[in-house]
Amino acid sequence: MALADGSQDLRQELQQEFETVDAIYPGFLLQLSDTQCELKVPDHERISVHLSFPSGYPTASAPQVLGVKGYPDPKKSRERFQDLMDQTWKQDVCIFDFIVEAAESCNSYTDAALHADSQVDSDPPQDVALAEINVVWFQSDPVVDRGSTFIAFAAHISEEADAQLILDQLRMDPKINKCQHVMTAWRIRGPGNISFQDCDDDGETAAGGRLLHLLTLMDAWDVVVAVARWFTGTHIGPDRFKHINSTARQAVLKGSFADASKAGRKKK
Repeated sequence: MALADGSQDLRQELQQEFETVDAIYPGFLLQLSDTQCELKVPDHERISVHLSFPSGYPTASAPQVLGVKGYPDPKKSRERFQDLMDQTWKQDVCIFDFIVEAAESCNSYTDAALHADSQVDSDPPQDVALAEINVVWFQSDPVVDRGSTFIAFAAHISEEADAQLILDQLRMDPKINKCQHVMTAWRIRGPGNISFQDCDDDGETAAGGRLLHLLTLMDAWDVVVAVARWFTGTHIGPDRFKHINSTARQAVLKGSFADASKAGRKKK
């Protein structure tokens, strides 16, 4: 009985730590269970770390990194963040400190990557090679407006678990990994008339919801769509949503995921 009480105390302490971190970083911590959570990295919201807290946490065991989304090479990135966690944990609560260290680590990685490839990044991408990804992506034509480049990609999915995996693979493309935003949405029609859908702004406020709304208007199913934006500093206002929707629409139609008659255009 003492073990049960101790375990309950640990869960309560962990819950309090979850609530404290969520108060400091609202929306950055998603609690998956009593002992697991997913953390977004500040200033790098596309990157999230899946953590598991063993029964010995916080004094006897460090949290375990189960996976990393939105970072190149999932296996190496998991090892990288686990090493960072092991260095951060000092036999005490450490989620807040880990978030700070993770942000610094991602800043260092981004700065180094940009410095190494600054000459390549100076030219907006006109085409993205995705041959190394074992997914058939249908790509829109690029739209360039005042220094921003938009390209959309659409692919078939049939399982909810595949959506994030496919998107993580897409972000591993060298060109896409260097863009500022990858806005996404997906819809799946499962068995027994059960449907699944989700979206992500990736820092471009309301863009993910607009993409999901477009897929709904187009009656597109079993599809994931991603719109990458390379941004060079010139703000283009609401026109960005026009380009996001137009490129996404083109990619969806190229893949025959919807009829052109249900393209989501407003009637006059």
